[in-house]
Amino acid sequence: MPSVLGLMERREARARQDLESWTEVLEQAQAEVNAARERVDRARVGREELVSVLAEESAVNTPASVLSCGEVAAAVGSSGSGAGAGYDERPPVWRSGMGEEVLSGLYREVFAAVVAASGPVSGVELARAVGRETEIKNEVEKVRHRAYALEKRGWLLREKNGRFMPAPGAVGRGASPASAGRLRPGAGTA
Repeated sequence: MPSVLGLMERREARARQDLESWTEVLEQAQAEVNAARERVDRARVGREELVSVLAEESAVNTPASVLSCGEVAAAVGSSGSGAGAGYDERPPVWRSGMGEEVLSGLYREVFAAVVAASGPVSGVELARAVGRETEIKNEVEKVRHRAYALEKRGWLLREKNGRFMPAPGAVGRGASPASAGRLRPGAGTA
């Protein structure tokens, strides 16, 4: 019969091997996360620089009547009034007394859809509610990304299952003027 101490030592050795293995996996994953975060930051800064330069150039050097279609689209996207352009101004951190009127473009649409919903909503339901094609993964991810940004800035809460709901205080249920005529995300396409 093996000794109890010997059994416990073997058990500890196996647990230590498991720990070392998972620690290695965790370190590799953290390195991947850091690299991805750096790529996102570089892409965001590059996009913001490009939008800023295009806005400055079109506002300073080019009269509006001479702009080409692409330049008009870039100027509209950089001003925040082109909701579909994908260049919405980042939402501010929510503070007491702040309403959804400070949100721009798709951020405002996503927030209004969450407020209009009868309960927590998924990214696919949000995409459907703001009129995006849910069969196109990129369209759903654009909407989900806006919801994550709103969560980080205190406008929304995310449940463990990934569903979003309004943050307490950000808006009272039914108090959102922009969401008054919206369908609930689960009620079909908007």
